[in-house]
Amino acid sequence: MAKQSKARTAFGKDLDSLLKRAGKLTIREYADECGVNYKYISQLRTMPNRRPAGVYAHLLKPFVRLRLLDVTEGHQLSMRHRGRPLSHSECRELFPSLPDYEILESIKQAVETRHKKSALRPRGQRLAHAEVGSPQPEEASPLYRKVFVGREAELKQFQSAFNAAVSGNGSLVAAVGEPGIGKTAICEQLSTYATLRGGSILVGHCYGEGTLSLPYLPFIEAIRGYVLTHDTDDVKKEMAVGAADIARIVGEVTERLKVEPRTQGDPQEERYRLMQAVANFLTNAAIARPLVLVLEDLHDADMGTLDMLTYVARNLAGTRVMLVVTYRDIGLDGVHPLSATLAELHRVAYFDRVPLRGLSIDEVRTMLENVTGGSIPLGLTQAVYRQTEGNPLFVQEVVRYLVEEGIISQEKGQWHTVAVTPLETRIPEGLRGIIEKRLSSLSQECNEILSVAAVIGREFSPEVLRLVTNMSDEDLFTALEKAKSAAVIEERAGVGAAITYRFGHAFFRQALYEEIIAPRRILLHQRVARALEEIYAAHPEDHATELAEHFSHSSDRADLTKAVSYGQMAAQQATDVYAYGEAVRLLEQTLKVQEILDPEDKAKRCDLLLTLGNALIWAGQPRRVVDETAPLALTLAEDIGDNNRASKVCLLAGRALIYYGSGPALGSPEFALWSEKADYYAQPDTIERAWADMFMGTVKRVERDYKSGRALLRRALDLARRLNEPSTLFMTARFWLWGSFAPQHAREAFQLVQEIERWSMQETDIAAEISLLLVVRHLYLVFGYRRKAEEVASQIRELAERIQQTNNLLVARLFDAHSLYMDGGLEDALAVCRDVAKSSRGMGLEAFMGTYLGMVTGRIQIYLGHAEKESQARVRWSENTGYTLDPVDSILYLAHLGRNEEVNEILEREVVSRAGIETDWEEMAASSCDHFLEAAVLTGHRSAAALLQQCFADSGMLTSGQFSPTIIPRHLGAAAALLGRPEEARDHYQEAMRVCTEMRFRPELALTRLQLAELILEHYPDEKSETLEHLDFAINEFREMRMQPSLERALRHKEILGV
Repeated sequence: MAKQSKARTAFGKDLDSLLKRAGKLTIREYADECGVNYKYISQLRTMPNRRPAGVYAHLLKPFVRLRLLDVTEGHQLSMRHRGRPLSHSECRELFPSLPDYEILESIKQAVETRHKKSALRPRGQRLAHAEVGSPQPEEASPLYRKVFVGREAELKQFQSAFNAAVSGNGSLVAAVGEPGIGKTAICEQLSTYATLRGGSILVGHCYGEGTLSLPYLPFIEAIRGYVLTHDTDDVKKEMAVGAADIARIVGEVTERLKVEPRTQGDPQEERYRLMQAVANFLTNAAIARPLVLVLEDLHDADMGTLDMLTYVARNLAGTRVMLVVTYRDIGLDGVHPLSATLAELHRVAYFDRVPLRGLSIDEVRTMLENVTGGSIPLGLTQAVYRQTEGNPLFVQEVVRYLVEEGIISQEKGQWHTVAVTPLETRIPEGLRGIIEKRLSSLSQECNEILSVAAVIGREFSPEVLRLVTNMSDEDLFTALEKAKSAAVIEERAGVGAAITYRFGHAFFRQALYEEIIAPRRILLHQRVARALEEIYAAHPEDHATELAEHFSHSSDRADLTKAVSYGQMAAQQATDVYAYGEAVRLLEQTLKVQEILDPEDKAKRCDLLLTLGNALIWAGQPRRVVDETAPLALTLAEDIGDNNRASKVCLLAGRALIYYGSGPALGSPEFALWSEKADYYAQPDTIERAWADMFMGTVKRVERDYKSGRALLRRALDLARRLNEPSTLFMTARFWLWGSFAPQHAREAFQLVQEIERWSMQETDIAAEISLLLVVRHLYLVFGYRRKAEEVASQIRELAERIQQTNNLLVARLFDAHSLYMDGGLEDALAVCRDVAKSSRGMGLEAFMGTYLGMVTGRIQIYLGHAEKESQARVRWSENTGYTLDPVDSILYLAHLGRNEEVNEILEREVVSRAGIETDWEEMAASSCDHFLEAAVLTGHRSAAALLQQCFADSGMLTSGQFSPTIIPRHLGAAAALLGRPEEARDHYQEAMRVCTEMRFRPELALTRLQLAELILEHYPDEKSETLEHLDFAINEFREMRMQPSLERALRHKEILGV
C-alpha cells in the first residue's frame, strides 16, 4: 500500500505555488537559498501547529529577488500564514528601496483590508472562521512581535549624534556586535526618533558573497529610495552638476531626472568625481531636513562601498548628515577589508563606535514579559539568559520555541516550565541553520576536536584538550586556528602566558555536544575529569565546579564520591562570594549524585538538604524550603533519630517562612507548627534553644499571650548573650525589639538600640546584621533621628549589595520611597514602590514584600485621594497570598472613605472592649495605636480617642517609624481637640511642627499646619492672620505634592473666611 502523503498547510500550499512559478528551485535548493534549515521548512509545510516566526523575511527573500512578490503580496502571505502583516523591519529587509512612508502605508492598508473582510463576513461565519483558521491580526500572539528593550545608554549616544547633526555637526556612528545583538533594531529606534523630529531616513544594505554584489550597493539603494520619493526638481537641484556622475550607478537618476550619465574618462578621476558627487548630494539633501543615512552589514561591503564610506565620512564636518553603519565584530582579522577602513575612520574626529553586547538579566526578563504578555519567574529568566547570553534575537527565538513546543505554559498570567527536560538542552529550530552552517564550513577532524572541547565546557584550555585527545600540539593548534578563523571559538589570553579558548556562543557548544552519542559522552567526561585532576592537582578547589560536573557523569562509585565532594566544595565557594543561585544549582546536582551513590546514607542527604535550604533562602526561594526541602530533611533526621539535625531543620523552616512572608507569616499556622517542632527538638543551652524560644515567644505574642511571649523573647536574648554567638544574638535582639513595639516599651527598646551601636559587627552573619539594623533604623525614625536612620539605611544597602540576598535587596530599594515620601515626592515614591512590587512578584516574594510595601503606599495613596484603590489592592494581596488582613490594615482606608459605622465597630471591638484586659491593652503595638487613634479622630469616637491617647503618654515616641510613617504629636493634637482640650492640642501641634521641620517631613508639616489652622479657626477666632498664614502654607504645599483631599479641605476653610 502506498504511503499517504501529509496534508499541506496554507504555508505549504503557497510555497509550492511560488516554487512552481520560480521554475528551477527545489525545496532543498530553496532552503539553501534563504538560509533556513530544510527540516524546519518541511515542518512548516505539513504541521499546522508550526508557524513561521522570526525567519519569515528569510523565507520570502528568494521570491522577492526573483520579483515574484511585491510588498502587497508579501503582506497577504504574512496575513495568511501568521495572522498579521509584515513588520516595518521585515519590509525594510525585503524591499530596501521602498521609502518609509510607503512601507507604513502598505502595513496600514493590509490591516484595514483584513478588518473589512472580517466585518463583511456574517457574525456566525466570523466565529467559525476564528475557530479553524488563522488568528485575526488584532488577536495575533504577542510572541511574534518585534520587541526592543534596554539600550538606553547606547540609544542616547545615537540620539545625541542626530541632535548634533540637526545643528550642523555631522558625524559617523557605528553600531557593532555579534549577529542578532540588535544593531538593526537600534537603527530603527533612531529612525523613529529622527523622523519625529523632522529628519529624513535613507537605508542601504550590504550583501554577502553569492548574493547581490554590485559596487556601492548600499549607497545605490539609499539614493534610489530618495530619488523615487522626492520631487524631481528638488532632487535635480540637490544633485546639481553631480547628477551625471550619480546617474552612472543609479539608473533612476537618468529615468526620472532625464540626466544622461557622464561620458567615461580617466578611471581615477571618474571615481573621485563620483564620490564627490555623492558627498555633495547628501550635504545638499540635508539642508532642508537633517539626513540619517544607515548602511547595514558593513562586514559584507565591497571595497568600492568602503572607499565611498571613507570619503563621505571625511566630509561630514559642517553638514546636517548623520552617517550610521552596522557591522559584526566577530571574524574581523587583519586581512578583512573592513579592518583597514575602520583604521582610517578612527582618524575622523567625529567617528563614534557603539558596541552592543548582550542584554542584562533584568532586560531579558522585560523582553520576555513583552514578548509573552505575561509575568516571567526569575528561574525561567535565568535559564533563558544562560542559554542566550542576552542576545535579543536568540532570546526571542528561544521563548517562541519554548511556547510553540509546549515547554512552558501560562497560568493565571504567570509563565512556568511544564517539560521535564531542562531548557538548556534545547535549541530552537530557527537557530539550528545558523549554527550548522557555521560548523559545516570546518573539516571533519576539526569538528571532532570541537566535540571534545564541547564536553570540557564553554571555555577550555588547550592543555586539557591535548590530554583528552592525545593529539600532537601542531595538529591541535592547526584545528583550533581554523575554528577561531570561523568565529566558532575565541582565543583568550590569561595571566602570564596562559591561553584558553571559548566557544563564540553557547549554542555552538550545545549543538556539538548533542551530536555525541551517550556512551562516548560518558567516556569523554571521565577523561576530562581525570585530566583536570592531573593538571590542577595543586589547587583542585579552584576548579571544583568543573570536576564535580565531569565526575557526576560517571557510573564508577569512586568517581561519584568525588563528584559529591567537589560539588559541596564548589557550592561553598559560590556561597562565599554570595552567588546563591549557583550554590543552589550545584547542591541540587550534588544531591542527585548522592542519591545514585548511596541513597541509604540519610545523614549525608539531610546535611546536603540543610545546606541547600540555606542557599535557597539567600537565593530568594524560601517557599521551596518550606514546601520541599525542610519536610524531606526532617523526615531523614527523624528516621535516624538525630534530634540535633531535626532541630536545625525546624529552625531552617522557621527562617524560610520569615523570609517568605515577613510579619504575616509569623501569624500563620505553618510558623506555629514549625516553632513547636523546634521547641520539641532543641536542647538546653544551645543556639537552637535560643532560636526555638525566640520562635515560640513570637507565636505567643501572635496568640495575644503577650506576657508569656515577652518572657520567652527575653530568655532567648539572655541565652544568646551568654552563648556569644553573633548571628543568634543579632536575631534574638531583633525579635525582642519587634516584641517591644508597644509604646510603653519604646524607651527600653531605644536603650538597646544605643547598646547595639557598640556591638562588634565583624564576625556576624550579614543577613542577621541586616535583620537587626532594619529594626534599629525603625527606632531611630520613631525617636525623630532621620539622619541616623538614613545612615543605617545606607549601611543596610551596602550589606544587601554585598551578599545579593533577594529579600534584603528589595527592602533596601524601598528606602528611596521612604525618603521621597518624607521629602514630598509622593508620586515618585509610588513609582519606586510599583517597581519593587513588580520585581517581588516575578521573584515569588509577593507575600514578603506586600507587608513592607503596604507600610509605604497606604498613607501615600490616602493623601493622594486613592484610598479606595489602595484598599482594594490590599484585599487582592491578601487573596493572592492567603494571609488574613488585620483590622489595623483596613481601618485607615475605611476612616478616610467616611465608612464610619465600620470604623466604629472595629474601634469598639479592638480598643474599647480590650481596655480592661491589662496585658492585652498594654502590649498593643504602637503602629496599631496610631492607626486606631487617627481613625477615632476622623469618626469622632471620643472614648476610643481618649484611651488611645493614653497609650503614648511618656513614651517619647515622635513618629510611627517605618510603619505608615506619620507624626505622633499631630494625632495627639487632633485627639486633644476632639476631647475639648484646645490648649493641649495647640501644644501638640507646635511639637509636631518642630519635629516635622527637624526631620524634613514635608507632608506631615503641611497637614499639621492645616489642623492647627482649623483649631485656631474654631477656638481662637481673633487670630485670623495666623490661621491664614498656616492655610496659605498648607495650600501651596498640597498643590505641589498633589494631596488633593487635603487641598480641597484647606480651600474650603479659606472660602469660609471669605478670602
